[in-house]
Amino acid sequence: MKERFFFLFIISMLACNAQNSKPNIVVIFADDLGYSDIGCYGGEIETPNLDKLANEGIRFTHIINGSKCAPSRASLLTGLYPIETGCVGPPDQMVNGVTIAELLKKEGYKTLMTGKWHGKENPVKRGFDRFFGSTHGSFNYFEPKKNQKYWEDESNLTPFIPNNKEEFYTTDEFTNRAINFLEDYKGSKEPFFLYVAYNAPHYPLQAWPQDIAKYRGKYLRGWDKLREQRFGRQQKMGLIPKNWKLSKRDVNVSSWKNYKNKDIADLTMATYAAMVDRMDQNIGKLITKLEETGRRENTLIIFLSDNGGNAEGNMWDEKNLNNKPGLKNSQAKLGIEWANASNTPFKNYKRSTFNGGQLTPFIVNWPNGNLKKGSISTQKGSIVDLMPTFLELANVKYPEGDTWTVVPEGNLKTEWKIKALSGKSLLPAIKYNKVVERENFKGYFQGSRMLISGNWKIVSNGGDGAILHLYDYPWELYNINEDGTETRNEALIYSKLVDSLDIVYRNWINETDIYTNVKSHEYYQPYYTREQKQAIEILEKDSIYNKLMAKRRAIGLSIVDKLKSANVKMKTTLGMEKLPMSYFGIVEIGRKNRDSVPELISLYKAWDNNIICGEKYCEHLGLVFFDVWKIQEKIRPRTTSLEVN
Repeated sequence: MKERFFFLFIISMLACNAQNSKPNIVVIFADDLGYSDIGCYGGEIETPNLDKLANEGIRFTHIINGSKCAPSRASLLTGLYPIETGCVGPPDQMVNGVTIAELLKKEGYKTLMTGKWHGKENPVKRGFDRFFGSTHGSFNYFEPKKNQKYWEDESNLTPFIPNNKEEFYTTDEFTNRAINFLEDYKGSKEPFFLYVAYNAPHYPLQAWPQDIAKYRGKYLRGWDKLREQRFGRQQKMGLIPKNWKLSKRDVNVSSWKNYKNKDIADLTMATYAAMVDRMDQNIGKLITKLEETGRRENTLIIFLSDNGGNAEGNMWDEKNLNNKPGLKNSQAKLGIEWANASNTPFKNYKRSTFNGGQLTPFIVNWPNGNLKKGSISTQKGSIVDLMPTFLELANVKYPEGDTWTVVPEGNLKTEWKIKALSGKSLLPAIKYNKVVERENFKGYFQGSRMLISGNWKIVSNGGDGAILHLYDYPWELYNINEDGTETRNEALIYSKLVDSLDIVYRNWINETDIYTNVKSHEYYQPYYTREQKQAIEILEKDSIYNKLMAKRRAIGLSIVDKLKSANVKMKTTLGMEKLPMSYFGIVEIGRKNRDSVPELISLYKAWDNNIICGEKYCEHLGLVFFDVWKIQEKIRPRTTSLEVN
């Protein structure tokens, strides 16, 4: 009897030790941070805490995110590509998978989160023990708005009124709440998973005056010089190979020499730098707390960004004084000029699957992991690899094929079958510097798409000035080992390779669309050429063309009314037609019902004639016809992979 008791005691002690030896995991997620913004990736912004993590850990040079806020978050949490979770753009419920918090919680981890969730569910309903933050995508840093949804665990704090109103700043608050969580569990022997999702440096550009003052005047060197300096440091650090070229300045960006509002531009970038600086200060506070609680040595920390620098919107034009960068209620944005510098050495931005939109700084630090300090890894990886990495680290089995049930929440789904992981564990690369072989990497966001196989990457941004079916946009081809800045398109030279990779991509997107019920090929993204932009500026003031547009709107809304009265079932929401331009898409998608509703025949004829009149009038004026809803570009059924050639 005594022997049996002793045996059970030993087993229980071994189990306890195994539990305690599991590492803590901290994920720090920046928002809209460019590849070169932080010091250890070539930036001039002071980020000593991130730099220290890098110097005592590993920097990865080629880790892919989801190109956009909500999609990246869905991938990080599930290990699936964004579209595989049902997230094709706006925040959505994460289906077809299970979150890392849900799995780690079942294995005894405390699961904690602060910051930006940007999903439809409450994090506590998807595996987190504790949560403080917002489910929104964009925040006022100083003064939470009345409709800004803040939560503390399952309690809706909307409208959220901070107790420390004069001191409130989201980056500070999210850190303080994370520190409080760590303090609450400092006596616990259970491992923890902490997810700190900052909203910095996402617009609006708002920062503490003392942080802005630190950088004021430093950006009068301009974006051209800044890109060159960052690129030089990246090459000196060994992050960027010597044979790679710096991508050209964006064609829509003026040279600094010819730019007039230099002081405003300096203020804009100084405010952005202040936001990054403040985030780094808070990361330092978080690390200090880990040290104070004795949990630092066995804590794996990973830092990354959800997408590349953000070129949405323009810099402040001085017209609205409330939008001056730095002010508490400013809506100031970075602008394409500084975003181009933010993503050095790459081209393109957030929303794009070119490297400027999808490559992130990626720092791994783990004192007990015996990592090669200060090393740089060229291992290719993806945000979908985090889930399998964490599962291997914690020795947790992934329940592929199981039926997963979640707590009912509103009208969201409650059950689905768990899909196989799309990622692969990076632990061999992290711990042993071993190459993790991958068949390919995939990416899709609202028309921008890519596939990487070996050193080859096919990519298409979804537009070249004309509105076409997604598959009409040509692929570009780059050897990303030799030309990671994507300056030499080799698609014409290796056209057969492009065709073979195209088939792989289509097989994946076809399969994904079937089980997510998404028609990704029907997404239209207008990109205007300079000629088209000039035409728009002229036609906006042309009374004859405006009358044509007003008539078309009347016809379009009549078509929508007929579709409604006929109870036509359409994926597009018929209730959206009153929003600017929304009825155009409804009219086109509803065209297939024309013959089944007699009144629609004459209305569609009038609609088509109006389009033709608009095109002829543009020709009369000598302008490029710019209408993005040109009837000739109908929604066509997808060409399957079998019909690709």
